[in-house]
Amino acid sequence: MNNGIIGTHLATNQPVELELTPQEMELGLYVSVTGEEKWDTMCELVLERTGIEIIGQIEIDYMVVDGYKHVFH
Repeated sequence: MNNGIIGTHLATNQPVELELTPQEMELGLYVSVTGEEKWDTMCELVLERTGIEIIGQIEIDYMVVDGYKHVFH
């Protein structure tokens, strides 16, 4: 995976690997100088594209950026 999230689906305890599009990745990493984030917008796009809901459904362990895994939170 080049860019995406890795985690666990909370209801099923199944591992989840979700590749993100360049636009989703940009929104997921966005933080303005005022602290504004665009995470919710990214999650809405992922839901529309894949049918997978992230917020409240997936515990994210890693964010993969350019092929490198980073611990999430």
